[in-house]
Amino acid sequence: MRRHRPARTLAILAAAAALIPAPGAWAADTFTAPAYIDPGCEVTFGADTMGLTPDMIASVVGLPIPLPAAPAPQTMVIVELGQSVYQSTVATFLQDCGMTPVPWTDVLWAGDTNPAAGGEAMLDMTVVAGILPANTTLKTATIADGLDFYTALINAGNACGLDGTNASLWRRSQLDTPTGGCIVSMSYAIFEQSLRYFLTLEGLTTVAAQDAWIASVEDVLAALASSGVITLVSSGDEGSGGCQPWSRGVRDVMAPQWPSTSAHVLSVGGTMWAPTNWNGAPIAPMDYVPGQTLMPVTWRNWNLNSDCYWDSGAGTEWPGIGTTGGISSFVTRPAYQNGVASVAPSSTGRLSPDLAALAGWPTWLIPTTTSTFTGVTYSMGTSAAAPLTAVGLAHVNAALTSRGMTPLDNSGGALDIHEVIYSPAFASAFNDVTQGSNNLWSSDIWSGPTAITTQSAVDTAVPGFFTGSTPNGNTSASITGYSAATGYDLTTGLGVPNFSTLATLLIAAQTPAPGGPPPVLQQLPAPESGSCDQTITAYDWGGASAGGWSRSWAQWTNGGQGGPVCTRTLVYSSALRHWLVQR
Repeated sequence: MRRHRPARTLAILAAAAALIPAPGAWAADTFTAPAYIDPGCEVTFGADTMGLTPDMIASVVGLPIPLPAAPAPQTMVIVELGQSVYQSTVATFLQDCGMTPVPWTDVLWAGDTNPAAGGEAMLDMTVVAGILPANTTLKTATIADGLDFYTALINAGNACGLDGTNASLWRRSQLDTPTGGCIVSMSYAIFEQSLRYFLTLEGLTTVAAQDAWIASVEDVLAALASSGVITLVSSGDEGSGGCQPWSRGVRDVMAPQWPSTSAHVLSVGGTMWAPTNWNGAPIAPMDYVPGQTLMPVTWRNWNLNSDCYWDSGAGTEWPGIGTTGGISSFVTRPAYQNGVASVAPSSTGRLSPDLAALAGWPTWLIPTTTSTFTGVTYSMGTSAAAPLTAVGLAHVNAALTSRGMTPLDNSGGALDIHEVIYSPAFASAFNDVTQGSNNLWSSDIWSGPTAITTQSAVDTAVPGFFTGSTPNGNTSASITGYSAATGYDLTTGLGVPNFSTLATLLIAAQTPAPGGPPPVLQQLPAPESGSCDQTITAYDWGGASAGGWSRSWAQWTNGGQGGPVCTRTLVYSSALRHWLVQR
């Protein structure tokens, strides 16, 4: 199972002024590196200034988004397996760097106590807590077991407000915040080709038992989606595979990580920021310089604490780390990816990732994992990219509901998150990443114009990798990774969202055009159960999705005597050429 470990600690930060950056925007393929909001948060590790604060990174992707009025309440849930976080430590760090942290509630699985604090949880909550939109309730869905996706996702559904452990009974109306919705982010996944071995270690020794467990997790993810919950999963930090230990994959085999390959989730890969004269090489530790012109490229770092091991038994770490992507052998390609199927014309597997955000260089600045704030470290990974994207979507939904419009969700229809991001109508909201590779093994690491080190340096760092000048095991011929390209690719998906632009396009899509059809009120008598959660399909015409019904009262029912009804309103989107359910 992919984990990311923070690298080093340093000094206590100075107090910072409470400043909020103005929204940034991608300019074509480049942008200006943001300045530190407070000089006390500009920290040097060794000879290099590294580690950016969440508000700096948010400013580059169009956050925050101004709101004309209070948005509908919504919920953000961060899944933590086997780790917790010291809330006061994160809060102090964010306050010292000029942000106003949102407090959160830890939702524990029944019978569990909070597990020990860990760097993964510290990264997740640092990314999220200081840059959420107004009226957002923040929670963690925490379980003590570090490997149990099923229980973790059930707990996440419960944290959203969904009732009980039978996910088939979940409905959107059960959500604590049904109008604004719920967004779940999970930074845990495992390579598909390693999953059955992992399940064997967990006691599921037959293929049938393993298939049943995988299906149960997929069922929970499907139930979250049908309830409108947007679930994001990080794509992974080990390139396209080929390293040890077993949880990281298998040598010489490329594969994506599950459940980021589930059709019911939004898979988030990683980018890094590179200068415009970048030659394609992995980026090693370097000084961050505000004001320079940068561009997003595929994340591939060198010598910045990898999760990959060349020889896990001997503890020999491979010095490369980068974003994971690929073609699923578990999950059939969903219909929303039909428009990008040419990326893998001979396959019918689900493609990963869908989107990307900053994972690697420059690194994220976070507090150290201590019960009181004593210092900072730097961290990186798609474990930061997924929660950042979750926060961005929360801002988009806040921008919509503050105008009385329908938020994005995951339940199908024109405003389903996958339908939106894969629709050409919203393509201008995504910065297409066209450069870089997630190949951690190729000879460009130690030779040629893109080399960042030498063969002798690799041989010293990774004993046994070479025999003479010939690599043993993984080679550029046997495991190559994937490269970024124009349009969709298997390293960064559709690219990096600008959330302000996405919100603008969605607001326009939900604004009735002059002379267009007026809103349509739909009503039907409430059933004997009194619940409006029942599946009603006869009214889902004109592209409108199911759901959105609420209980009301109308005079026309019961022969004009009046009575309870189920009601909803449809509005027509000229941009999408669909009727939308107004929530």
